[in-house]
Amino acid sequence: MTSNGQKKTLEVFKDLFLKPGLPSTYSNLQLWAQSSGYPALAEEAKEAAQHPEETEAEFNRLCIGPYRLIVVPYESAWVTGSRKLNGPVAEDIANFYAAAGLSSASLLNELPDFFGNELEFLYFLDALFEEVSGKGSQEQLLKDIQGLSDAFRAEHFDKWFEPFLDAIAENTSQDFWKEASAALKAELRRTQAV
Repeated sequence: MTSNGQKKTLEVFKDLFLKPGLPSTYSNLQLWAQSSGYPALAEEAKEAAQHPEETEAEFNRLCIGPYRLIVVPYESAWVTGSRKLNGPVAEDIANFYAAAGLSSASLLNELPDFFGNELEFLYFLDALFEEVSGKGSQEQLLKDIQGLSDAFRAEHFDKWFEPFLDAIAENTSQDFWKEASAALKAELRRTQAV
C-alpha cells in the first residue's frame, strides 16, 4: 500500500454505497472529484448534494428493491453465477474481516459481501496501514496488512467490481451514477494488483 490517494477514494465511495441519502456524501465526493480530475462527476455530485433523495432512490431502485434487484450488490451473485446469497463466498469474506479483527455482524445489517462493506474493508486496511506506518519499526505488521489487502482484492473484490460497476452504469438513467461508476472503476483499476 503506497500513498497514492487510494484511502480518500475508498472513503468517499464507501460512503456513496453505505450512506447514499446524506448530502455530505455527495459534497465529499464532489471535492474528491474536483481534486482527482473528474469534472463531470464533480458537477453531478454538486447537483446530487442538493437533492440526495433522488440519487438515493435510483440506487435503491437498482440495488435494493423493493421488488427485483436490477444490479445485485453482493459478490456472491457475481462470482457464483446464482442469486444464492450468504453462502461460502460471504463466509470467506467474513473470515477476511475477522483476520483484521473486525466482526461482520455489525456492518449495517448487510451481508459481508455487500459492495459497500467490501469498499469499507479496503478503506479500513488502507487507513490502518497509514496509521501503523507513522509509528515506525512495524515492518512485519505492515507486510501483514498489505498481504491481507492484496489477498482480499485478488480472491474477492477484483473478481467482481468491474462487472458490477458496469451494470450500474448500463442500467441507470442518471448521469450521476454513470459518472460515479466510471470514476470508481478507473481508480480501482489503477490500484489493482497485476
